[in-house]
Amino acid sequence: MAEEKRRIVSIDALRGLDMVLLSGGAAVLWQLCRAGWGNEVPEWLAQQFRHAEWGCGFTCWDLVMPLFLFITGCSMPIAFSRYREQGRLRTMWRVLRRVVLLFVLGMVVQGNLCSGEPEHMSLFCNTLQAIAAGYLVSAVVLMFWDWRGQLVSCLVLMAAYWALLRFVPYDGQPAGLFRPDNNLAYYIDCALQGHWQDGTPYTWILTMLNFGAITLMGVLGGGVVFRMRGLRAAGILSASGGLCLGAALLLEYDTPLIKHLFTTTMVLWSGGWCLLLLAVFHVVFDILPRTAWLAYPFQVVGCNALLAYMLTNTPGLGGRSLWDSIAYPLFRWAEEPLLYEALSYVLLWLTLWFLYRHKACLRV
Repeated sequence: MAEEKRRIVSIDALRGLDMVLLSGGAAVLWQLCRAGWGNEVPEWLAQQFRHAEWGCGFTCWDLVMPLFLFITGCSMPIAFSRYREQGRLRTMWRVLRRVVLLFVLGMVVQGNLCSGEPEHMSLFCNTLQAIAAGYLVSAVVLMFWDWRGQLVSCLVLMAAYWALLRFVPYDGQPAGLFRPDNNLAYYIDCALQGHWQDGTPYTWILTMLNFGAITLMGVLGGGVVFRMRGLRAAGILSASGGLCLGAALLLEYDTPLIKHLFTTTMVLWSGGWCLLLLAVFHVVFDILPRTAWLAYPFQVVGCNALLAYMLTNTPGLGGRSLWDSIAYPLFRWAEEPLLYEALSYVLLWLTLWFLYRHKACLRV
């Protein structure tokens, strides 16, 4: 079967939607809200455009990173159906190469790798590195186990992370602390990264367990769509998403929902929404024949998601991103923020569209 026929529009479109938001679409939406409300945007709506404070719930913007990991997993069953023909050794080499490249790119984006000043660099601090960790864990599981083993592995990873945070004391501190600068995962990051820890309360090393868990949720969700397709797949995804949301509400009585810490409660909550989104996209773009064309703007961005992320998140000139360094000289005459953000993003989309039309995609 040709690769074009194996691709699933809903997965490509969902990846594109996530990257649209992350690469500037959210900024355009925010400026639209400001224009519509005359700069008096209701607080409940404004909160959706920024991360929730520590332990203070969950916002739409909090979903962007988990969705990035989830959609990485969704693509893996399709890719690994090809890789298995090459043998496990060659597949593992491909996986390790991709993990290393993503990790290095993460340091370029957020770890000051290009500064040439090791004392100002951060080692493990970026979404691309979280994706690398989740991809590695999921690749190992995917190579050796079917969907049952993948499900058990996902549950074990979430349970292990929950148990470690809840029951393991450290450095004279009691177990079960969930403070920004005082929890087991943060302690391990500071101990192992030293001065290369980025100084934020986000955690990474121990949290790789849950990076793997939410990526495996994507593997399971993508596998359902890949194997079944149709309303049955949408029903399974919806039921699974609802089950995850219910489990998160129950677990929140014991463990707070903290995105910075990627608690198991947060993984269940965000994973539930990711599964529901995949179900909706599967119905709209894979099942309904007259709406598939709506996916095209997202597919254009999703095809070059890594390039869009690097352009809009890597530091450039004057404290701007690489893309802003290009767009600002062209559109600085646009005094209205909405006009500037819209023009900048249209130019980015057209650039990605040109690459899409010529089948030029940045892959690792």
